[in-house]
Amino acid sequence: MENEKFDTVKFISELVKFKSVSALAENAIDVSKCAEFLNSTMLKLGFDSELISTDLHPIVYAKRKSRGGEPKVRILCYGHYDVQPVDPIDKWIIPPFEPTVKDGRLWGRGTADNKGPFSCVLAGLMNFLSKNPLAPIDVGVIFEGEEEIGSPSMLKFVGERAEELSAYNCLVFSDTSSASVDDPVITIGLRGNVTFDVRFKGPKADLHSGLFGGAIYNPLQAMAEVCASLHGADGRVNVPHFYDGVLPLEDWEKAQIAANPFGPEDIKKAAGVHELYKQEGMTSSEACRVMPTLEFTGIGGGWQGTDAKSIVPSECFVKISCRLVPNQDAIAVANAVKQAIKERTPKAVEVSFEDHMGASNAYAVFPPHLRGNCNGEKAADSLGKIFAAMDKSVEGAFGRKPIYLREGGSIPLMRLLKDKTGLDCVMLGLFTPQDNLHSPNESMSLKMISRAEECYESFFKAVSEV
Repeated sequence: MENEKFDTVKFISELVKFKSVSALAENAIDVSKCAEFLNSTMLKLGFDSELISTDLHPIVYAKRKSRGGEPKVRILCYGHYDVQPVDPIDKWIIPPFEPTVKDGRLWGRGTADNKGPFSCVLAGLMNFLSKNPLAPIDVGVIFEGEEEIGSPSMLKFVGERAEELSAYNCLVFSDTSSASVDDPVITIGLRGNVTFDVRFKGPKADLHSGLFGGAIYNPLQAMAEVCASLHGADGRVNVPHFYDGVLPLEDWEKAQIAANPFGPEDIKKAAGVHELYKQEGMTSSEACRVMPTLEFTGIGGGWQGTDAKSIVPSECFVKISCRLVPNQDAIAVANAVKQAIKERTPKAVEVSFEDHMGASNAYAVFPPHLRGNCNGEKAADSLGKIFAAMDKSVEGAFGRKPIYLREGGSIPLMRLLKDKTGLDCVMLGLFTPQDNLHSPNESMSLKMISRAEECYESFFKAVSEV
């Protein structure tokens, strides 16, 4: 199997059959079976592979040492084999765990996030090694089964293996987006994230709104007033110190964002809205990639049933999520928002907070050829060669140079890896807005799979020759 051409579509299809939904306890056995399949596959491909037990779902860590003497480069690859739940099941046009090729796409849960993309990385690697078995390259491959629930076991794994992992030159993974199959994007940043609940407490119990209304400060009213105050008329977050440390957008990055064909009209179409939110001095495309945000992700309180119930509710709540950019500290931002809420809550209403796990800071890597040496001379030289190899490989496989963009989403593991091991990441986006991540009818383009496989084969060849 080690010297055979890797059948990427077949391999993805085998993976999709595993119902590896990490968030659901009833799927724990399926998650483990998927890990066992990956471990067995890596052994057959000639890797030394470990199936590592954790408190939740297994990690697969496979290594292949250079067979051509001292390695010129050491590359660590990463992917996750867990997937999102499939609800609502009645919206799927094909059963989510029965992979189907149709209309130039491979359909099924996990095809685009992330079983398909990491299979493309593995395919490119194995096709390269089958032609160049003595290539002077060390390769590590990590598959985790908890990315969709915050990577708790990976956090421990990275801490325990930090010294070993830091021996690699960089991390390669594809769990980010491109504008389309024809418009490749190399992701150079991911926002951090911090979330918490805010609870507003008024009277000791729900009260009759006729007998008490007008005399009691309704906590729903107080919450609405406070929430409304957290953004200004200019669209920016209205919290003191919220933007501390945020750097102005440089001209080169503005140009990269402007070159992205997925612009404001595409955002509106994808979201199904007629108008976009505006932040003063920022285009919508810039704001959703490089600016911090404060979003209300859930809200509740009072009567939720049909018809009317005449009450002043006792309490209510709002869920807040803040996305963060480089130079912001997640805990400091959360504290600034909480302080503003405390100060703006009427004295007649009590306010309390409940933090969620998983606060993370932003990750960014700026390739030296885009903005000059910003990582130190030695690091910039090594990183520059690796990015140059990816740039050239993308152009060869896709027929055009990639765009370099920060992405608005968060992958906390990337910042942890940087902090613990010093590794920077090369992130080629292999899913697109058409792929329905986290939604019914997830799929991945066969053209993207073919191009990505070709790109990664070229990449591994290039980095092993520098």
